[in-house]
Amino acid sequence: MRAFVVFILLISTGGKCQVLERLLFADTSEIVRKVLADTATYRLQIILTEVEEKNSFFSPYHPKLVTSTFRNKPAEYFFPASLVKLPVAAFALEKINDLRVYGISKTSPFVPLSDFQCQGNAKATPLSVKDLVYKVFVYSDNQAFNYLYELCGQQYIQDRLQEMGYSKARIVEKIARCDGTGNRITGPIAFYNPEQHLIHIEGRQAAPMAAPLAVNAKVGKGYLWNGKYIASPKDFSNSNFIPLQDLHQILLSLVLPKEVEKNKQFHLSEDQRDELLEAMRTLPSQYFTDSTQKVPYKDNYAKYIMGSADTIPKDWRIYNKVGLAHGFISDCMYLEDDRQKLRFFLSAVLYVNQDGVLNDGKYEYTTVGLPFLRRLGQIVYAHTLSKKNGR
Repeated sequence: MRAFVVFILLISTGGKCQVLERLLFADTSEIVRKVLADTATYRLQIILTEVEEKNSFFSPYHPKLVTSTFRNKPAEYFFPASLVKLPVAAFALEKINDLRVYGISKTSPFVPLSDFQCQGNAKATPLSVKDLVYKVFVYSDNQAFNYLYELCGQQYIQDRLQEMGYSKARIVEKIARCDGTGNRITGPIAFYNPEQHLIHIEGRQAAPMAAPLAVNAKVGKGYLWNGKYIASPKDFSNSNFIPLQDLHQILLSLVLPKEVEKNKQFHLSEDQRDELLEAMRTLPSQYFTDSTQKVPYKDNYAKYIMGSADTIPKDWRIYNKVGLAHGFISDCMYLEDDRQKLRFFLSAVLYVNQDGVLNDGKYEYTTVGLPFLRRLGQIVYAHTLSKKNGR
């Protein structure tokens, strides 16, 4: 039966079996077999870009990027959750560049003057973009994201996504209990100097009402709302959405900006880009350095694909962002292994909600989602290492 499935796969791809397809169908692990048996239900999508070194007399360093996909479906909805923090962190640094005329930098503390988290009793304290970016990547802090969203404003985020060619992408929600108005209207923002003196107030921003998503964004058979069961799919038509291929491209453009088109490059200086990448790869044990306190997160806390152990190998640098909500589990990552001299980008998402009910807290993150992503990482790493060694 397994041979028959592979045969059909070869026919459907015109006899050219992509790398990911070959690797996955050759794997005998129970978790991979389980997911491959029903990829549509799991809404599985995977994108791999291998970075091959190509040296020449005229160009000492020029990487060759080889991309393979598995069920790449840009129009198939998945809830991105914290993945939206990746582009917004970069946009916030761009926004700071626009405010330099007022003496504002990435280390300037700022505070939203509105109820930016839509909770009424949330007290905001001045924080800098630099601090917020680290919080977003090291332990995926939601409040930090809401600060950055408030700073950018919904319209700025949407305009930049469109300018970069991500026509299907939409980030129109904070990670808070905000309605459409609370997400559309942001600011004002107060900026301070290191002595805590006010230096600038950035005005209120209001974006027009966003049109519903053009893709089918209904998920599940039912959902819980205020403790009541609603017997119909949950509609994400007015929620955040970024196709996996766009997120993969966004990460690639941050790591290797010279390898993408000009419009897909962020408006960041080399120093800003380096610091963003530094934040992305920083582990909790490196961030929480106060020896009097126990590190509240393990190093693999926000490393799904390459985080099968509690500690990350010292030779690895992992630049990534993960997402986890409504049964969707995802990771968009880039690995550099200094010892083995190998590099690759790997992005994946799957939906693990066996009962089909959303908001009931019953998702198979630990029994299906994480085990699959971690096995995927092992498979791709072994492939890349074998290829580099000529085996």
